Amino acid sequence: IHRLFKQTPNSITIKNDDDLCLFLSELDNEKNTKHELIKYVLKQEPMEQDESSEYYPKANLLCNKFRYYFLNSDDINPMNYINSILTSFVKQSPSNFEGALDYLARLQEQTSTNSKILDGAIRYLNYFIDIDRLYNIALGTYNFNLVLMISEKTQKDPKEYLQYLNELKQIQSESWRRFRIDCHLKRFKKAIENGCDHFVSITDEENDKFQEFLSILEKNRLYKVAIRRFLTNKDIVLTSIYVNEVIKLYGNYLMTKKYYIEAGLVFERGNLTKQALNAYEQGKDTENYLKLVERMKHEHNSSEPSDQLQNISPIIIVQQQQHYRSMAETLCNDSSYLDSGRIYEYYIGDYEEAFLSYLKGHEWSHVLRLFEVEQLRKRQDLYDNEFLTTFVDYYEQILRQIKNDQEKFFLYFKRLLTIRENLFQHIKQLLDNGKDFDIDDDDENEDEREDDMNIDRRTVNKDETGSIRTRLSKKSTASTSKKSQRRLNQQEQKLVTLKENSKHEDLALIKELWLLSTRVDQLNKDIKHVCKTLYQITTKKKILDYELKAEHLQINYEKSMNGIEKCLSKIWLNEQTNTSTLTKVDNMNVQTNLIQKKIKEKLKKDLDLLSNQYRILPTVTKATVWKLICLEMDV
Repeated sequence: IHRLFKQTPNSITIKNDDDLCLFLSELDNEKNTKHELIKYVLKQEPMEQDESSEYYPKANLLCNKFRYYFLNSDDINPMNYINSILTSFVKQSPSNFEGALDYLARLQEQTSTNSKILDGAIRYLNYFIDIDRLYNIALGTYNFNLVLMISEKTQKDPKEYLQYLNELKQIQSESWRRFRIDCHLKRFKKAIENGCDHFVSITDEENDKFQEFLSILEKNRLYKVAIRRFLTNKDIVLTSIYVNEVIKLYGNYLMTKKYYIEAGLVFERGNLTKQALNAYEQGKDTENYLKLVERMKHEHNSSEPSDQLQNISPIIIVQQQQHYRSMAETLCNDSSYLDSGRIYEYYIGDYEEAFLSYLKGHEWSHVLRLFEVEQLRKRQDLYDNEFLTTFVDYYEQILRQIKNDQEKFFLYFKRLLTIRENLFQHIKQLLDNGKDFDIDDDDENEDEREDDMNIDRRTVNKDETGSIRTRLSKKSTASTSKKSQRRLNQQEQKLVTLKENSKHEDLALIKELWLLSTRVDQLNKDIKHVCKTLYQITTKKKILDYELKAEHLQINYEKSMNGIEKCLSKIWLNEQTNTSTLTKVDNMNVQTNLIQKKIKEKLKKDLDLLSNQYRILPTVTKATVWKLICLEMDV
């Protein structure tokens, strides 16, 4: 194959055009190329040869090599191999019919070319492609001479296609003529590009043509193609009206699809500030919204003479304040209290509204900071009636949550110990009676569970010695769709329930214990924030009660987390854990170790029924991350 590519076609004796056409027409990337060459050109018996991946795709490489040789060799007349040249275009991947027609167009321009040769070439191409489709391809080259040459071979009425071609010729703008042709051929992307080129080149407005252009644009949603085509042109200033109209349509389309932030970016590109403001407001993009409000203020100031600014400024300020307030209210209604408070504070100067927003969002540090501002420094009524009341309620709510979650955690933990104690006694009784406890045989309804979970959890393999072993099959690593994952979660909830004495009550307890421990652990940031705020209230009010509340909260939370953390290793039966504490067995003998091992094996197998996150211990945040040292007695 190496010699074939290096020396073809120089190394072979070309006998006639038909043999080469037959060879080229049989080219395929999957076939043995040398096999076809020997069979059709050299007329010899083919031999099996390995193809080299270095020359893949072979069809394109050979077509290009043959065509270059025919068109550039001094020893060969290309007219004698015109069909082979056309075949080299057709057998490319993908087929290059446009290139074949372009080659025929160049031949047509040569006065020495016999018309019969061209007719024969077109008939030859007709073997590969329908003549009507060939007509459309010729029309897509924008070469009317070539189109007429192909049209004569079609079954079309000359009055029909001649009238259409004459209408196209009457269009003076080359770009607009191509736009019409591309629309006729349903090549809408090319049509939009040619339409953009037309509107860049014109100096007068052409509303009728532009509306036709917009109709195609909207119908096929090719907004981005048009915008990029316009913006890459050097004469963009001349077509700014057309560009902005396309940008406006694109932005409105994105708004209908609820892509608000993207719509704002598009509107901003077209200097459509009001539309961009509306889009950013609906998309909750605070920073870009505020940026545009500032830009509007600057544009108003810079567009007016200095002697008129004094009269116009109040109006501008009122409009600006209205924009800010509208955005702040939208964010507040959307529970984005921090962003809402910042707008009220920094852009509107309404510190009382900012205070209320921060208060709703439990942003205690921002609330305390506002009371250092001149406008709120003496508002003791807000501090006592609004802030302290809301804050103390929140403090008590956290205490109740810690207490409730802790009680529920240890209730579930105690129940789990009882279940495992019963399992321990069951296994012990079997062993005392001379029987063995098989974790696979213990599940009486194993097949039914497999159907419910849709998981092939067991496979029977036979090794070389003929022994049969049962093992858990590996879970598929392929990602499941959201729908199938949701179905598995529903099946898990149905199978693993907290109902007492249910088949998998222990797994349901493990899942709930994981959720409770994670929820309590995630309170650590709030605990630190509340304790810090209580300490600061003590400083301001000079009342020690609030610092004692902080100390009480921190101690309770630490005790709760320490108790939960000690239980985690016992719940998931880590290897480092001495599981005898779960069974209340004092004598660590061989039988006890065996029973504990079987309990751990059963747990490991059963955990496959739960989602991955529940199979391992939850991570607990270290106390040094959240504790306030100033509340500790021993530092």
